[in-house]
Order: sequence, then structure tokens, then C-alpha cells
Amino acid sequence: MKVKSIAALKVKCTHCGELCEDTVIENAGLTFCCDGCQLVYEILEDNNLSDFYTISNRPGVNAKKKHYTNYDFLKDSIFADKLLDFKNDKISKVSLYIPAIHCSACIWLLEKLYKLHPAIVSSKVDFNKKIVIVSYQHDQLSLLDLVKLLDSLAYSPDIQLHANQPKTQPYRRILLQIGIAGFVFGNSMLFSLPEYFGLQLFDGSSISSIFPYLNALLAIPILLFAAADYFKSAWGVLKQQQVNMDVPISIGIFTLFIYSYYIIFFQAGLGYIDSLSGLVFFLLLGKYYQQKTFDHLRFDRDINSFFPLSVTKVVGQKEQQVLLNAILPTDILRIRNEEIIPADSLLLSDEALIDYSFVTGESVPESKQKEELLYAGGRLKGASILVQVKKHPSQSYLAQLWDDESLQKQAKAPIQSVADQISKYFTIVVLLIAIFAAAYWLYMGNTAFAIRSFTTVLIVACPCALALATPVTLGYAMRILAKNGFFIKNTQSIEQLAKVDTVVFDKTGTLTYPDKAEVMFEGDIPDHQILAAVSSLLNQSKHPLSRIIYNWLPTYPTQQITDFKEVAGQGIVGTVKGQVIKLGKVKFVCKEENPYNFSPNNSKVFLSVDQQLIGCFTVRHVFRTEISPLFEDLSTQYNIHLLSGDQSSERDYLKQWFADQQMHFNQLPGDKTEFIKALQAKGHKVLMAGDGLNDSGAIRISDFGLAVTESTSQFSPASDGIVIGNQLMDLNKSLSFSKSSFNLVIAGFILSFLYNIVGLSFAVQAILSPVIAAILMPISSFSVVLLATVGVNIYARKFRMQTVNQLMK
Repeated sequence: MKVKSIAALKVKCTHCGELCEDTVIENAGLTFCCDGCQLVYEILEDNNLSDFYTISNRPGVNAKKKHYTNYDFLKDSIFADKLLDFKNDKISKVSLYIPAIHCSACIWLLEKLYKLHPAIVSSKVDFNKKIVIVSYQHDQLSLLDLVKLLDSLAYSPDIQLHANQPKTQPYRRILLQIGIAGFVFGNSMLFSLPEYFGLQLFDGSSISSIFPYLNALLAIPILLFAAADYFKSAWGVLKQQQVNMDVPISIGIFTLFIYSYYIIFFQAGLGYIDSLSGLVFFLLLGKYYQQKTFDHLRFDRDINSFFPLSVTKVVGQKEQQVLLNAILPTDILRIRNEEIIPADSLLLSDEALIDYSFVTGESVPESKQKEELLYAGGRLKGASILVQVKKHPSQSYLAQLWDDESLQKQAKAPIQSVADQISKYFTIVVLLIAIFAAAYWLYMGNTAFAIRSFTTVLIVACPCALALATPVTLGYAMRILAKNGFFIKNTQSIEQLAKVDTVVFDKTGTLTYPDKAEVMFEGDIPDHQILAAVSSLLNQSKHPLSRIIYNWLPTYPTQQITDFKEVAGQGIVGTVKGQVIKLGKVKFVCKEENPYNFSPNNSKVFLSVDQQLIGCFTVRHVFRTEISPLFEDLSTQYNIHLLSGDQSSERDYLKQWFADQQMHFNQLPGDKTEFIKALQAKGHKVLMAGDGLNDSGAIRISDFGLAVTESTSQFSPASDGIVIGNQLMDLNKSLSFSKSSFNLVIAGFILSFLYNIVGLSFAVQAILSPVIAAILMPISSFSVVLLATVGVNIYARKFRMQTVNQLMK
């Protein structure tokens, strides 16, 4: 290794790409600006992570400029635990804000942390928020050591107790840029005012000779600050041998600047500084408008958190459903089997079995004892429990689970992928058109027209409107549907919804009211001791039949239950005061085949005590009153099917809407999943609507999985959408609305192409000035947003009027 003086050399660091300022460190033919950069390079090389340098040209963070922090305060375990999102016996999960994240290579490296330390299970980067979420084995790696590892790579976490990301003013820089560009634009126009009107107010005077140089001076902050982000973005993608729309914009700005300086210093003219500053001013206004548009959509997703999730709050001896946001620390909640814990809470019951697979990916449930901390996102397996809330519940955290990549069917909407591909080649085509237009006018001997056509082509042609069409249109559609009780996960889910041609329904809890039914008991009515045990057992489950029978029974004191188990599609079992109580299908509760010859009509929940069949609860479902017009509408446009785990007792009633071949009874959860797969194998796009319990597998693998819930307490992360039960009648209208919204996306594409064709036809003729081109550029984006806003709202009014008319009928 050699260290040389930098005095006679100008070399760049192999790791960070910045000029070596004082000394050059040479090692194995490579150059580094400091020991820190060399150390990071060696760490990556030793761990077979040198591909980091092939993703981007010198992508590393300059180790000399990183913020050195003493992280010894993390030795305090109480403080360190407060930073954690999750912790169990083996795994801890933490979200760390890292300001140095700046490119795709950073993402690649930070998501390969498991190669740097065997205790790191996984790491995931949120590039927009500059956050890395790390899961690690805390018995082998402490939070302090993890932070030091990141610090050694020059990705120093900015740790704050109450927020991972410091509060910033996101629009401060762009507003300052707009202000400076506007100031220069106004003053340069004043300097050029006599020339605009052909006046000779200062002809021959010393004042007129000063104006060109004032213009030249005013152009400097435009180039170095107001337009700096365009140059930075263009240079960044060019280093990665790619192009984006900032490349032609940067070329146009720089060309106009150089040509203006040429006129000012060699031809004693005013140049085009007014055009240059006006160009940047209107470009920045368009950029600000687009940022505000996207942030508005993100605001709705973050704050409203998709759905008004409710939970069961215990007040005295009573239970009540309340919205999640109304829950406060110290409140007592009841969590039932398969429900998700909505907030970090203290376990008040003796024990609980918690599945944290949505948080950690580990599918093995964890056993928790009384007074242990339960983290938000865990799913209860077994008997219901009481918990005391310790932290304020966060809908945004549950929304993060719902939107987790492991549960996504597609990474990006197909239509958006097409738009991205078009945008990629669009930029290359625009560059070629600009070059040919400039070459033509140079050949014709008109240099001014060549410069004008070159710059205006680069500026007026923009795929921004194309990129805005999908997220803005479908984002507004998501908001409208949410206001009508139909909550959708993301924009690609709306696209999938628009392509549906087959709708499959579960019956119990989906087509029927989960809290309305006629209940009878067939057999010898048990004594109150048995009924109290049955009531306590039923209260552990949230299956619609369990809730119906529980509400029908008299109110009994809660009995202690052990060995509780719920088998999907079969029933529940538990031990109460030494007696084994089973409720469910006859084959589940006893070995005999319906020994009392109970009537086959209606749904039946059999009861056995210590393997002795006592009788059965007969439940006559009450179908939703609005399903008749729903099926009449759907059957004219879609293939419809019914999948039910119940017996076929209600087949005759359902024949008014379904043909025999469309109804399938006695379906286990696995049968439902296979049925969906069979439809998809035939090329159908399937929507599966169910209550999210026994239908979870079918909902997950369908093209659009819809969880139907009455109280909004049924949170199903595997679904693409959640609909409030009384809004199910609008399913056909929601499908039509999604198709109409998707057609607006196509219309936005067409509008964007027409704008570019018309704009380019004028630009190549050198008819447009750069300022007019800069004004037209954001107008194209505005027109797409206006089309999306007006169009979606027109369809929304039509959607609402159809609903009102349906209710009046």
C-alpha cells in the first residue's frame, strides 16, 4: 500500500468516486481518498459483495464525510428496546433512518447485510423514507453492534427515540429554487423589455451596455442552484449507463445557457437569459405540482390507513366494538382466535399462542405467559385472551403489514410497467428528434432556429404525464371506493379488479348476516353447566356460526378453558372443568354418523361432551336483503359461483340466482383453493369474496381477494381489499367503477401522446420559444391530473346515484 501526495494528481476514489483532496491511498492498483473508504472496500471484498461496484459507478458513501457518532448510549437495554419494532426470544426487528441512502447500489448493499453478519436474518430498504428495516438474532448481535456495522460502512443511522426520521420541511428547497428562478425571470424580462417592443430607450448609453452583463450574472444562480437537481439526476443516471427525462432537460438548459453567454460576450446582445430563467421557473412549478399530487395520495394512504379497523374493548363485564384510533394505553381488549393484535400490549390472561409470521416470516407460533409483552401484528392462535394496551395503536403499522411485499401478488401494476418501458425509450427518441431538428436548421444556415428547435424539442416532449396517468387516476379511485366502504390495498389491485371476469362467493358470513339467524337446538337440551361451558368455548372463536350461537345463548359467567383448538372448516374443541367440549361438523365431534337422524335442512353445529353426542344447534341463515339485485346485475356480465363449507340444505333457495353447476357445498378450505386454481388455469380472472376465515387460502391465490366484514374487526393482510358487509350490494357498481377508472388511465395515455405529437410538430419548426415549451410541459401533467380528477368524480357521482336509486327501489 502506498500513500502519495495529491498535489500533482487529480484522481477519484474507487469507493466513493470523489476527488482525493489531500492524499491518495494506492492498494492493489486501486485508489482511495481515505482509510475509511479503503476499509469499506475491503469489508465488501472479503464478504464477496464486490458486485456493489458494478451496479453503479463508484456508488459508495465518502467515509470522511460521514457523521461520526458515539453510539454507546445503546448499551442501555431499556433505551435500546424502546427503539425496537418487535422482539421475541430469538428475533428483534428495528427500523433505522439512514440519510446516506442515495442510489440503487445502496439498496442492494443494505439488503445484503445478512452476508456481513450471520446473525442478521433479513434487511429491507424503504428508499423514499431512507429507512432500513433489519431483523436479527439478538442473542448473537446487539443493537449497538448492528449500528456500528452500518456505521463502518458509512451508512450511519440517525437515531432518535420518538421518530426514526427527523422532521424536515420537504418543500423548502424547491420553493427556494422557484423563488430564485422567479426573481431572475422577472428582472431579466425587465432588462429585455425595450428590446421586446423595439424601443431604443438606452441606445448608446452606458446603461444599455450593463444590461447584458447583469443578465449573465443573474444566470449563474439559475445554473448552479435552481436547475442543479436536474443536472444531478441526469448525471446520476448517465453514470449508470441509463437515461431519464432529466437528461434532455439538462441538455436543453445547458445549451441555452452556453448560447446566451456566447451572444452576451461575443455579439454584445442580451442573450436568452429571460427564456432560460422562465424555462427553469415553469419546470420547477411543474415539478412542485407533481410532488404535491403524489404526496396528497400518500397522505391519504398514511393517515386514513385504508380502513376504519375496529377492536373489541372490554368495559367492566361488557364488550363493545370501537374504532382502533379511539383506543388508549391502559384500555383492555379481547383478542379472539385468528385475530391480529393491533397494538403493543401486556398479556392479562394466563397464556397465549401468538403467530408472528406477518412480522418475522416465522410460521411457528410462540408461547407467551401472563404479563409478557405482545407486539402488534401477531395473530392469536387458540383461546381468546385479554390484553392491556401499552402503546397507542397504529393503523399505519397494520397497513404496512397489509401492504407487505411477501403478500403481494405483483410488484407493480402491468399498465405501470408498460408506461415505464415507454418512458425509457421515449427519452432516447426525443434526443434523436432534437439532434435531427438542430442538424436540419444548421444545414439551412439558421443557427438561431437550430438552437431554438433543439432546446424546445428537449423541453416540450415529456413522459411525465404518461407516468402520472396510472398512480393519480387509480389513486383517486381508491379514495372514492374507500369512502363507500370498499378499501383496496394499492393501485395494482384496482387494475386487477378491473380485469375480473369471474366472481366466487362464500356463503356464511358473506351472503348471510353474521349476526342475524334463527337458532334451535335439536336433541336433549344440556344443563346450564354444559351450556356455560359451550358459551365460553364459542366466545373464543370469531367464526360467524360461533358468534350467532354465542349471542343466542343466555349470558353465563366466563369459564376457564384449556387445550382450546380451532380446526378450519371443522370446528372447535376445548376442555372446561375436566370435560372435553367439541362443537362443529358431526365427523369432528364424534365418531358416529348422525345417530339421531337430525334433519338435513339449514346449517348444523354438533355438540359432544367427552365424545358423547348431545345434539346440534340448527342455524337458519338470514340472507342479506340486497343480494337479489346484486346477483341479477353480476350474472349478466360475470361468471358467478358459490363455494360453501355448509351442507346443501339451502340449494333450492339459492337456485333463483345460481345454476346447479355453479353451487358447490361441503367445501373444505383446501377445496376452495383448488377450485380457484382450476378457474385460473382456464384463463379466468377471479375475484373471491369471503369472510377471511376458512376462505383465507382462496382469497390469497385469487386474482383479487375480497374480505367481507361486518364490524371491520376482521383484518386480513392476505386480501387485496376489504368491504364492509352492508356495502357488498355495490360490488357490481364497484367493479364497473374500477373498469371506468382503468379506461381513464388509457385516456390519460392517449392525451399524453397527443400532447407530445402536437408539441413536437411545433418545436421542430422552431416556432415555440423555450419559455412557452416550459409552460406547456407542466400543463400536460396538469391536464392528465385534471382528467383523472374530473373523470373519476363524474364516475363516482354516477356510482352514488345508482346506489341511491337501488335503495329507493
